[in-house]
Amino acid sequence: MSIKVGFNDAWESIPLEFADDVLKFFDTKLQPNHPLRACELSPLAKRWRKRRYLVEELKSRDLLWVLDFDRRMRIKGKTFCYFKRIETQEEFDALLKADHDEWVQEMKDAGAWYGAPACQPSLLPRR
Repeated sequence: MSIKVGFNDAWESIPLEFADDVLKFFDTKLQPNHPLRACELSPLAKRWRKRRYLVEELKSRDLLWVLDFDRRMRIKGKTFCYFKRIETQEEFDALLKADHDEWVQEMKDAGAWYGAPACQPSLLPRR
């Protein structure tokens, strides 16, 4: 099954000219025996102000992974950077929605989110 990839404000696409730099970052940060080292990856997007990436396998373009350097997981007693395979379109859409909701809350907490401009009295024209 092919997953239709789209992004929202919480995710930034990674331009092709920076893909090699991101792969070098993965190479320095991933543990030597991390399971994703066995895969040939291509970075697609990065979560805004997080170290969470959406990557695809080059051999099978249908395989999407989320790789999060800010979280950890244990496999057979070893600690690795968190990773998860995206299985379905619904799972991918739920991930995007959850990240967007988190991003909106971060923007509100920082005072950078005001909602619709018409709702802001300071932005209304003076009479």
